[in-house]
Amino acid sequence: MRMSKAITTAVLSAALAGGALAAAPAALAQPATAAADYDCGKVWYSGTALTKYGHSGNRVVEVQCLLWLHGYNLARDGQFGDTTYSRVRAFQKKAFPNNSAEWDGQVGPKTWAKLRAF
Repeated sequence: MRMSKAITTAVLSAALAGGALAAAPAALAQPATAAADYDCGKVWYSGTALTKYGHSGNRVVEVQCLLWLHGYNLARDGQFGDTTYSRVRAFQKKAFPNNSAEWDGQVGPKTWAKLRAF
């Protein structure tokens, strides 16, 4: 299984910083575990196209994997339904706490950027 570029970079940086991988901070350990559990190490989609309720496919899989890596419990089924919508809104409320206009449950360029930031 391949790890995402961000996870790979973080793990390699920790190893090169003079410590063993076991010495990596807990924040790095959680995404690697989630990626292993949900095969989210593979990049399913790397663009920023609007992804919203009713959509399906690789863009939705990427949204679901990124949400999982941020700690949101949901299946990686590629269907943007009620659960994915509610998790996206919850994520947006944390990512954009002072901008309720961003809490629309749709994944556009701003939300993609926040989802991919660790």
